[in-house]
Amino acid sequence: MLADGERRRVLAAMGVDVYVRRAAGREIAPVAAGEVDLVVACAGDAARTPAAGRLREALPRALGLAADRVRWIEADMSGTLPAPPEAPAYLALGAAMPRALGVHMSTMQQNSAIVAVADAPAACLGSAAGKRALWQALRPIARRLAHGAQRW
Repeated sequence: MLADGERRRVLAAMGVDVYVRRAAGREIAPVAAGEVDLVVACAGDAARTPAAGRLREALPRALGLAADRVRWIEADMSGTLPAPPEAPAYLALGAAMPRALGVHMSTMQQNSAIVAVADAPAACLGSAAGKRALWQALRPIARRLAHGAQRW
């Protein structure tokens, strides 16, 4: 039987990401004014659904972030997003959001940040397959935030 540290080294050598359950009382570092770790872009009508509300609550916990480090931006009726703040990670929810988000991001931002795409909140949380697809989209973001994102 391998010790826990040895087991993790073997799994890391095989390329397996080991996720460790967070402790309930884990302290999250305070956020500086205007500092954002994740920007979530969503269509305005989809952002006001009960599924989006559940996702707003669950997303910071899933990524180990304080809720004020996650900024949600909503597209208007024409699908236009406001300019997003600079962040190390972006999540576009819905089919039209990646393009609407990309319009506001410079090439340097697109190359240096993690940009993930997932279905609209109702589709993400509506089934086990949707939740799995959402987690697959969040994995690169979780890795980036866990290893300390570089600030601009």
